Amino acid sequence: MVRLAREQNVRFVRLVFADIFGVSKNVSIPVDELETALEGRITFDGGSIDGFVRGEELDMLLRPDPSTFAIYPWRAAGDALEARLICDIAMPDGSPFEGCPRTTLRRAIESAPALSGQRIALEIEFFLFERTSGEGASTVTSDVGSYFDFSANDRGEEARNAIVAALRSMGVPIASAHHEHGAGQHEIDVAHDNPLAAADHALTLRTIAKHVAADFDLEATFMPKPLADRAGSGLHVDFQLAEASDDETALYVVGGLLAHAAATTAICNPTVNSYKRLVAAWDAPIYGVWSERSANALVRVPPGQKPARVEMRSPDPACNPYLALAVLTGAAADGVARGTLPGPALVGSTYELTEKERRERGIRTLPKSLRQAISELDGDAVVRASLGDHLYHAFRDAKLEEYERYRRAVHPWEREQYLRLY
Repeated sequence: MVRLAREQNVRFVRLVFADIFGVSKNVSIPVDELETALEGRITFDGGSIDGFVRGEELDMLLRPDPSTFAIYPWRAAGDALEARLICDIAMPDGSPFEGCPRTTLRRAIESAPALSGQRIALEIEFFLFERTSGEGASTVTSDVGSYFDFSANDRGEEARNAIVAALRSMGVPIASAHHEHGAGQHEIDVAHDNPLAAADHALTLRTIAKHVAADFDLEATFMPKPLADRAGSGLHVDFQLAEASDDETALYVVGGLLAHAAATTAICNPTVNSYKRLVAAWDAPIYGVWSERSANALVRVPPGQKPARVEMRSPDPACNPYLALAVLTGAAADGVARGTLPGPALVGSTYELTEKERRERGIRTLPKSLRQAISELDGDAVVRASLGDHLYHAFRDAKLEEYERYRRAVHPWEREQYLRLY
């Protein structure tokens, strides 16, 4: 790897890792230090990272995964190239750090032998808005397209194609890409891969999309619901079960996902804005039901697929992909272990279910706020175990604080409604 980096004129290597919120962080090193990095001897101050070791200075170790080496498709200063390695986090004594999201997903995979061999694909939606000259973000777009539309003069189309090309050059397997429902909204589908690689691909996609979009004077945002009157952005997780899995195993996976859906929502929909997407519109899921064909069911099982596929449709692209896949894997594995059956599949739109029908069938509504989702997480031992004690408490405390800041804020809607009325 060191020789390859030098042959490719790589001058700097970014050691990338994710914080508790799934935000990409990195330490940049000159290529001369690559051997030191591969030996796991590069440190950083873990006390400066959300959810790690706040309140004290602690030199933590970056443990690069050699399989994630990739060269960024742009030039740095002096025409030099940059590369990246995605890292796990270790304690100063070399032991795994229990608060590392990537290590947490590794642990969840190892704890789910019944799902051995599963592969995961991701459908990731996002918006491309016009860049502004000031500090504020814009939600302006000249795009008027909808599902699968194509316009030869659309900068968003050009930017999305460039994002896909950049991702492919870094080894991210892209199955397809297309325009989504909302003006300025796009989707890129990552092909099936092992769960850890799938989460790595999601982290990479968000970074690359923002970088490439800037070349087109656009800003990429993975905010779940940037506009009240348009569709929100989702991140659908498609589990492809192992070849040997039968239809009964697939049903148990569905049963586990539904049984723990309320608690996994806190991780898969981690912002106060997330819950403005989970409403009865634009095919967003709001009830804990499964279906073969309904676009607004929480879980969809496409019929006749070999190997079987199970699609979880509630997560959004603001989630930490490592933690989201960890809790979903834990929920699915629990369903298999307990033989949890999901009940009959729903036919038709979930939005047409009456309260009586939901009550008779025992159908639960997904949490309607981050605060409610955290409460559900508190009461679910399976999902908490998938996170581990450190991450559960760090995530819970940070999100309750975030919700409290949101609760205290005075929003423009309130001023419009009440300022002159009272």
